Amino acid sequence: MHTVSAALPRLTASPGPWSNAGAAYTAVAEDYPGDPGILAALLLNHVRLDAGEALYLGAGVPHAYLRGAGVEIMANSDNVLRCGLTDKHVDITQLADIVDCVPMGPAIMRPTPTGLAGESQFCSPTEEFVLSRLETGTGAVSVTDFGPQVLLCLVGHVRLTPGPPLSRGAAAFVPAGSPCEVTGAGAVLYRARVPLRAAP
Repeated sequence: MHTVSAALPRLTASPGPWSNAGAAYTAVAEDYPGDPGILAALLLNHVRLDAGEALYLGAGVPHAYLRGAGVEIMANSDNVLRCGLTDKHVDITQLADIVDCVPMGPAIMRPTPTGLAGESQFCSPTEEFVLSRLETGTGAVSVTDFGPQVLLCLVGHVRLTPGPPLSRGAAAFVPAGSPCEVTGAGAVLYRARVPLRAAP
């Protein structure tokens, strides 16, 4: 581990395609000195997302979150296993059983408009949830849906009708089928919902 940690600053200092990744791994090695998870991190793609971009990762794909503000949504799961970079338990046997080691490049997703004013949706392959980004304008926006949903405010302030006001960092659960309007110009919300349809 010492040899790897010592080599990382040289990778960072060398101009080229690996310098940004080297800087990220150097920071990880400084945050978690001596942790063997640093070796696992070197097998991962280093990805920097701009505001409004997303990644979809399937089950069994190891991942780590380093810096910045991000919204993570996870499908139903019966386990969450750690690969390292933590003082919590790492179950190496279980990891070996479930980790997907097929190499792949990162597929960055950008949201596309949904037809609802100010809303754009991330088109992931999962059927369990839908994640969208809502930028509010001057009028009220109805977010009533057949399925349950969670609204997370990242920028500004909004009022839910019915419901509480939301400011940055606050979230609200909206039950399935409940009427809900969002009001508050200049805010950014993330909307996670279960894509249900009306009963026939």
